[in-house]
Amino acid sequence: MAYPDEIKEIWEMVKESFRGECSSTAFELWYGAIVPADFDPVLNEITFDTESEFKLPLLEKNYKTKIEERFATVAGMEVSVLFRFVGKPVDAEALRRRVTGISTPVTASDNSSVPEDNPISAHRAKYTFDNFIEGESNRFARAVCMQVAAKPYDVHNPLFLYGPSGVGKTHLMCAVVNELRRQRPNTKVIYTTMVEFVNYMVKCISKNDMESFRNYYRSCDVLLLDDVQFIAGKESTQLEVFNTFQALFDEGKQIILASDRPPKDINPLEERLRSRFEQGLLADINPPDMELRVAIIRKKAEYLSIDLPDEVLSYLAENLRSNIRQIEGSIKKLTAKSLVDGRKISLEMAKDCISDLLGDTEPLNVTIDKIFAAVYKKYSISKEDLIGKKRNKEIAYARHITIYLLREITEMSFPNIGKVINKDSSTVQSSCNIIKTRMAREPLFASDMENLQRDITGR
Repeated sequence: MAYPDEIKEIWEMVKESFRGECSSTAFELWYGAIVPADFDPVLNEITFDTESEFKLPLLEKNYKTKIEERFATVAGMEVSVLFRFVGKPVDAEALRRRVTGISTPVTASDNSSVPEDNPISAHRAKYTFDNFIEGESNRFARAVCMQVAAKPYDVHNPLFLYGPSGVGKTHLMCAVVNELRRQRPNTKVIYTTMVEFVNYMVKCISKNDMESFRNYYRSCDVLLLDDVQFIAGKESTQLEVFNTFQALFDEGKQIILASDRPPKDINPLEERLRSRFEQGLLADINPPDMELRVAIIRKKAEYLSIDLPDEVLSYLAENLRSNIRQIEGSIKKLTAKSLVDGRKISLEMAKDCISDLLGDTEPLNVTIDKIFAAVYKKYSISKEDLIGKKRNKEIAYARHITIYLLREITEMSFPNIGKVINKDSSTVQSSCNIIKTRMAREPLFASDMENLQRDITGR
């Protein structure tokens, strides 16, 4: 018969048998945090204590059977495992404060209190230039924002950032705010969204106190107005934005605006306001390219202390192409699933995790098939020949074009394209260079390639 001290020794052996089957983080989170406390030799029941109320139902659901089976295989013991919560009940408000840094919940009604509590200080203080991951698609925007933060009023006024949702506009605006507050603590900086701007305006109108509204926004040294696209069609709001803009600009104050589209595409918008938006510097931010997506995923994985296999990193980078928020969401979901399941992150887990995040995005394999079909239609060369070993002039030329299209449309890495086309990565890179060189020399050929790409992507 095993006694409690022996049970603890046996548990150490059982526990260690799980170490190689999951990440180190998952191992410590689930197996390392439970302690055998009681043993009933009659019923062969082992009770494990946990100090986490959150973990209790997950331990019951995901780990009870695993541990019972492992006791049988490692120690030859048929046991029944129980879990017991021995910690303090979770203080939800305290937990939320630790996670968010906000002492009270932010609700929609809080938007009307912008003058008393500018939201940048509460939940966007983490955004800095240092943790903004730079790539070709955002390098210019980051550079000009850093210049404005270093010398407001002197350069790029107004500064208008634009690009689709989730590419880093808000991060850069908040980085400007945080840098200004660090370097110039006496500078009055206001960051607000168009929704908050409108809500406060409505509140002041209802109280017949527009003077407070105008005094607040026109008394700042630097105004950052996010989500400007929501001004479209709102005549009274456009009037207030115009007057605020003009008052600040005439006094030499710094103005930074952000939108998901350039001023010319915000409709309907008063022409005098459009011209004000365009009179400074316009800086666009594009969706992250392959290189930047890889860098972002690596950085997020390091921050969360998770081990991403190269095949998983490549899969995520190649399939999550729309914006940075989507990438962050997928990494968080993948991490949570790995921890809850107690399994190492795998390619299959990654595919399962991001299937709902892809939404209507076309699967990568479908896009690849479209490229082969388009090349066959244009050059009458089959996929079998393209990925085969034939090297006559016609097939080799069509293969170069196929490789170029795979790189341009899917942004897959050279090694992964090599797997699709059955060539090594150096051959793939050489094919891309051959087509790019010819496109640079021959405008008609370049136009032909652009039309072929447009036929495949539909844009």
